[in-house]
Amino acid sequence: MPEERVRALGRSLEDAAGTADDARARLVDEGDVDGPLRMPVELFLDRQRTLATALAGELRRLGATVAGIADAWVQLDAGLLLPAPGEEPGR
Repeated sequence: MPEERVRALGRSLEDAAGTADDARARLVDEGDVDGPLRMPVELFLDRQRTLATALAGELRRLGATVAGIADAWVQLDAGLLLPAPGEEPGR
């Protein structure tokens, strides 16, 4: 896979993390539910916010890992290229 496609994958994972953050921000309790369902709704929204926060964090971590892989591939490719006459290997 070309390096730029790997970097694009990393960026798309970062974008997905932003989407998860947006979803978490929308999971607010507007107080529209009263009575016996109030507590279950609050608990549900709290669990969903926690899930969205965890998902965003994991997507960011994965995006950074993918970007690191792209960097490593570029370094590996540079190390495999034959040096020009008079040049040190890996430069």
